Amino acid sequence: MMMMMKMDSSSCTEDRIEHVLERCLCGLGIDTLDKQLWNAGLCINRWCLEELVKRHPHNFLILLQKILRKTKEVLEECRYELVVPLTLLFSSALLKSPHVAADPVVLQEAYLLFHSFLTWPEPCSSASKRLLNVLQQELRAPGISFQRLVHSEQGISPEHHSKTMTVLLVGPEEDVLPEVRSVSEQLSSGSQDSCRDVSILLILHAFQAALGSKQNLQTLRCALQTKRPEELEHLMQAVNNLMETAASTADLSTARNTLTHSMERLGESLTSAADGCTDTGAVEMLMLPFPKCHTCSWENDNFDFLNSVLDSDVDSARDCFLEPEIDEEDRNDTSVDEEDESEGNKEVDFLNNRISTASSSSRDSGYSLSTPSGSSGVESDFSEDTTHKDAQEGQPKLRRKPKKKSRSILGVERFSSFFKTTRSPESCRRVQSMGNRGDFTHRNGSTILSIHPDPLSPRKHMCVRRRPILSCDEGAVEEVPTLVRVVMFGGDKEAGRLARAYSDLQQKESKCPRLTKTCKLQFYFVPTRGRATGNTPTEAPSGSSRAAASGECNGGVMEDSTDIAHMLGLMDPWYERNVLSLLSLSSEVLCQPACKEASSTESLLTDMVLYYCRHADQPVLLQLYQAELTLAGGERRREVFLHSLELGHSAGIRAVKAMGAASKRFGIDKEREAVPLDLRVGYNKVAVSGRSQWTQTEKLCTSINLFKACRKPEQLDTRIESLQLTMTEVLKSSKSKKGYNQHICVSEVKVDKVQVNGGENGTTFAVCLDQDEKKFFQSVTRCEVSLCSKSGSGSDWRSYKLSPGQVQPLHPSYCSLLCLPLTSFSGSPP
Repeated sequence: MMMMMKMDSSSCTEDRIEHVLERCLCGLGIDTLDKQLWNAGLCINRWCLEELVKRHPHNFLILLQKILRKTKEVLEECRYELVVPLTLLFSSALLKSPHVAADPVVLQEAYLLFHSFLTWPEPCSSASKRLLNVLQQELRAPGISFQRLVHSEQGISPEHHSKTMTVLLVGPEEDVLPEVRSVSEQLSSGSQDSCRDVSILLILHAFQAALGSKQNLQTLRCALQTKRPEELEHLMQAVNNLMETAASTADLSTARNTLTHSMERLGESLTSAADGCTDTGAVEMLMLPFPKCHTCSWENDNFDFLNSVLDSDVDSARDCFLEPEIDEEDRNDTSVDEEDESEGNKEVDFLNNRISTASSSSRDSGYSLSTPSGSSGVESDFSEDTTHKDAQEGQPKLRRKPKKKSRSILGVERFSSFFKTTRSPESCRRVQSMGNRGDFTHRNGSTILSIHPDPLSPRKHMCVRRRPILSCDEGAVEEVPTLVRVVMFGGDKEAGRLARAYSDLQQKESKCPRLTKTCKLQFYFVPTRGRATGNTPTEAPSGSSRAAASGECNGGVMEDSTDIAHMLGLMDPWYERNVLSLLSLSSEVLCQPACKEASSTESLLTDMVLYYCRHADQPVLLQLYQAELTLAGGERRREVFLHSLELGHSAGIRAVKAMGAASKRFGIDKEREAVPLDLRVGYNKVAVSGRSQWTQTEKLCTSINLFKACRKPEQLDTRIESLQLTMTEVLKSSKSKKGYNQHICVSEVKVDKVQVNGGENGTTFAVCLDQDEKKFFQSVTRCEVSLCSKSGSGSDWRSYKLSPGQVQPLHPSYCSLLCLPLTSFSGSPP
C-alpha cells in the first residue's frame, strides 16, 4: 500500500511538472487580442516551475526528461519559436540539479537531440550550440557549470575563471520605485555571504554532483567546519582543479571515472577523522548564492562611476580570497610527454566518439554553422573572422599543470584534426540558406568553410546597409578579465540615458582606452512602471507610444513609455514572457517573497533579475541617432538619443508637466490651443527596397516628433534604420478663444534624416530628447537628425584600421553605425 501511494505521488508530481512546463511555453511568439489578459499568469509560470522542482532533488531529473520529450515534439513539428526557450529551460534545470551523474544517459540523449538543431535557422542554431558546449563539460565533470558560475560571480580564483560583477543602476532616491528599491536592497544584502560559507558550499556541491548519495554531506559539512580559512581555500582549489581537469579530458568515461575516484579518495581523507556526525546519505538542495552586487545612484549620462566600483571590488576580493601560489616553472611548462600522447590516441566507444567529434567540430568550425556576431559580445554585420573566435570560447582553457600533462591538451589537439576534412556542397548550401555569415571559398569543386582567411589576400569589395559598432575591442576579448553586468531599470527615458552614456564611453575609449581594456560590459534592461509626470497617478503600466511621442496628454498626465522593452519582446519572445510581462503585476506582488519559507527574502522581481542576468547573454542592437542643434545665440550642440525627439508644442508640454503642481497655471495641453510654428522641414523618405527620396517643404506645425517605430512586428525591419516622423500641421486657424487651431492634419512618414529650420522669420522652438526633461532645449533655430556613427573615426572609412579578413566597402565615405547592445536571450535576428 505504501509503495502504491508513493507511485501515485510520483505520478502526480510528474503530471504537475509537465503541466507547468507546457504553461511556460504556451503562446510564445503569438500575438492575440486577449494576450494581455493572460500575461499576469503566464509570466510567473517559469518561477512556479522552479519552485515546484525544488521541493525534491529527484524532481530535477523528471524535469530534464520532460524537456527532452517536449524537444522531440518540437523537432518533429518544426516549431522554431520553442527551441531557444527549451535550451534555456534545460540549461537552467541542469545548473541547479543536485546530482545527475548517476544517469548520464539523459545528458547523452540531450546532446544527440539538440545536435539536430544545428542546421536550423538562427537563433535556434546558436542556442543549441551554447547548450551543447555546456553538455560537453557536464558529461565530463558533473556540476562544473555551477562551480564556474559561483567562482565567477564571487570573484574566486580570477587566474582560472573570469570575474563577473553586477551593477544596478537606479535613479535619485525620490524617483526609485518600491520594487526597484526592494531588489537593490535584497541583492546588496544577500551578496554579503562570507568567504567561508561560499567555500564550504562549493566543496559540498562538488562532492554531491560527482558522488551523489555516496557521500554523506552532513559528515563532510562537520569536517569542513573545523578547517581554518587557509585550509578551506586550498581544499576548494584542489576540488576545482580536479573538476577542470576532468572537463578538459577528451574521453568521457575516463573523465567521469577519474573524477569520481579522486573525489572518493579526497572525501575519505576528510571524513575519516570526523566523529559525532549523523550519517544521512541523502542528496540535499544547494542553492546558488547571490552574486556580488553594487547599487549605484545614477544621475549623469556617463559611466565614470564604474572605475571606482571596479577598484573597490578588486580590494574586497583581495581581502576575501587568498592568492594561490603557483610555481613559475609549472606556469610556463607546456611540454607533452610521448607516453601521454600515445594514450590520447586510443579508440573510444561509439557514443563518446560521436560526442567528442562533434565537440571538436564545434570548437574549430562552430558546428558547421556561423553564429550571430553578437553572440560573443561583438556587434558586427560584416563577414569578419568571428567563427574561430567563437570556437575558442567553447574550448576549455589550458590550465596550469605539472610538467607531465594529462590528456586535456592532447584531446584538443587530436580532435582539432577532424575539421580539416571538406564538407559536401549540399551541407554548405544548407548552411548558406540558413543565413550563415561565414566566408565560403571554392576548392576543387567543393565548398568549404574558410576558418582562417589569409590576412594578406585581397579584400573583397562588398558593402551592407547596416554595420554596427564593435562594443569592445575585438582583439582584446581574451585579455579582458572582468565581465560587468549593467542592469538598468526604467522606461524609454532611462534607455535613452543609457544610450547617451554608451556614446560617451565610446568617445572616451576611442581617445584613451581604459575601461574596455579591463572589463567587458553587458547591458540588461528591466522595464518598470513609468511615473506620471503630472500630479495624477497613472494606473496603466505604460502609455500609448504614439501618444507619448506626440506629446498628447490624458487628464493632465504624461506617462513614460516602454517602447524599447516592447521592441525587445517582439524580437525575443522569452524576454517578453519572463521580463516584460512582469509589468502586468502590481508592485505588491513583485515585492513579496518568492518563497513562503521564513529564511527566504528573495522577491519575485529579484528572482527574475537573477534569471535574466545569468541566462541572457545575446545582444540586440539598437541604432542610436544624433541631433545637431543650433541655438538662437549661434551655439551648436550635438546630442544623442535612442527612442524619440519631440519638437515644438509636445516638447514644451513635457517640460511643463515635469514641474509637477506648478504646471496647473499654464493650462495649455492640447494641440488645438498651441501656437503654430512656421518651419521649413526637409526629410529623407526611405522604403523597404532601400530607395530614398529627399523632400523639402514649409509647414505650419504645432509639433514635429520623431520616434523609433518598434511596437509592431512589421515595423522591425533590420534591413534599414529609420524613424517615424509625425508632423501635426495646422490647415486652418481661428481667432476665437474656444478653438484656435480648427483643422489639424497629422502626417506620418518613415525617414532616416530630418532637417528642421526656423526659416527667415527667425522662428525658435523647443526640443526634448527621449522624454527626458533634463534633455530639454529652448530657443532652437535649427535641428538636424541623422544616424549616429562610430565615434573617433569621422565619416570616412579610410580612417579605420581594417582587421585581417575584414571587408572593405565600395565607397570610402561609408561609416560604421553606432548601436546600443541590450542583452536578451536570443539576440538580434540575422
